Amino acid sequence: MDAVAKEIGWDRYLDRFTPAKGRLNADYLTTGCTIELKIIEEEGLEKKERQTKLAKLYSSCYPNDSEIDISFEIAPDAIRREIETIVSGPIQTAVKKASKQIRDTTEDLHRKGDLGILIIVNNGYSYLEAEPFESLVVRRCRNDSSRIHYVFCVTVDYHQGDFDAYVFCVTHCYSIYDNSEWLFEARLRDAIQARFEDGMSAMMRDQTNPDLWSSSQLPISDITFEADGVHYYRSAPEVPDSRFANNET
Repeated sequence: MDAVAKEIGWDRYLDRFTPAKGRLNADYLTTGCTIELKIIEEEGLEKKERQTKLAKLYSSCYPNDSEIDISFEIAPDAIRREIETIVSGPIQTAVKKASKQIRDTTEDLHRKGDLGILIIVNNGYSYLEAEPFESLVVRRCRNDSSRIHYVFCVTVDYHQGDFDAYVFCVTHCYSIYDNSEWLFEARLRDAIQARFEDGMSAMMRDQTNPDLWSSSQLPISDITFEADGVHYYRSAPEVPDSRFANNET
């Protein structure tokens, strides 16, 4: 992301300024914009506390089931809002901190007229696909921040099958207060996609390098946990095997 920022002419805050003691700084600056980057790499449902809360909700809907599918896309309407609150915990934390960083930076540098921009990357919270991730990010920005005017969402998904692997990079930009378009939206999207494609090309060229692959994002896998004798699961999306696609009749 530092390379992307440099490519489109943004300055890193720390290359130009030293934060005041006790103050937080944003990551990038450009004309009329103060920009903070947040990368979410934790699998949110690995936390025992969230598992316990989800189990309690789902068991109220399915009290007699020994196995319960907790896929976000099929969450029951009766508990959907509560589920969204639970799973958006890491997003809410990121949004609140980003808002404070943008606020401190604009105040310290006397940039009152700046737009506050949040770039948030889902690089590991596989329970949330791109669409629900973006929806929850936008909601949290609208509910928990008065300093973020635009949010640029990036989701990177790595799917590994028995034979084929697919990696996707999805980007969308949202205006938090109106329907206007952010000036840098298209340039940022193009720069991120170009870097993503370069990274994929490098990985394909060096597929046998264990250091390269071990430092990369892990593929999306099943999420499972147990609570009170009930098995809760979210199955990873199936990756079709292209070797057999041409044999279908």
